[in-house]
Amino acid sequence: MAGRLLEELNGVGEVKVGDTVLRSVRYQLEVWGEGTHDGQLAHPVIEGHIDLTGIGEAVVLAGPDSLTLTLEDGRRLLFSVADTGGKIVGRGILEAA
Repeated sequence: MAGRLLEELNGVGEVKVGDTVLRSVRYQLEVWGEGTHDGQLAHPVIEGHIDLTGIGEAVVLAGPDSLTLTLEDGRRLLFSVADTGGKIVGRGILEAA
């Protein structure tokens, strides 16, 4: 992984499609990146795993690129499912609550 590990996040959050909650899931995320000279985060990479038990079919029907994970602290992550084991890859940054 390029950069350095900036944050590790573990907890239970909600997977949503639009305003519809598909399920509460356990998540494990890692935020990787480099700081810039002005203190901003340059090209963050967010990846990890969620428990897909019981929502696999809903994820397929909803479309793997239309999902949001709301973390315990209220931040939100747009993400894509990378494999059937629950690996996810963030699409962008963690959005504030």
